[in-house]
Amino acid sequence: MADDVDLFAGINVAADPANMTDLEKKHTPVIDAPDSVAAGSCFTVTVEVGKLLAHPNERTHFVEYVDLYAGDVFLARADLSAVTTCPTVSFCVSLDKDLGPLRALERCNVHGIWAGEKAITVA
Repeated sequence: MADDVDLFAGINVAADPANMTDLEKKHTPVIDAPDSVAAGSCFTVTVEVGKLLAHPNERTHFVEYVDLYAGDVFLARADLSAVTTCPTVSFCVSLDKDLGPLRALERCNVHGIWAGEKAITVA
């Protein structure tokens, strides 16, 4: 990312997922979930911020929340606190139909909102 980019002007994504910068590695949420699920069945989705490179967890620099979506449909949110919570969260969800990829949004208090996604099939 260029130095003059306003990280609070929108949702940030890695410019080149195959060659991420350290900033992108620290902030891009990584989603762990099955590739496919049966419609209506519960399954676990784990989102980790800092999996590719550790994200700071200090009073002045931390992950405030993680949101989970299926396509554009909001599923869940986990609010986090500085120092005392780690930016890894798990959600148990159920989808009745295919709504699009799982998307995770995380907000860093210093570097704005970052997105990651994972394809999933609901059969």
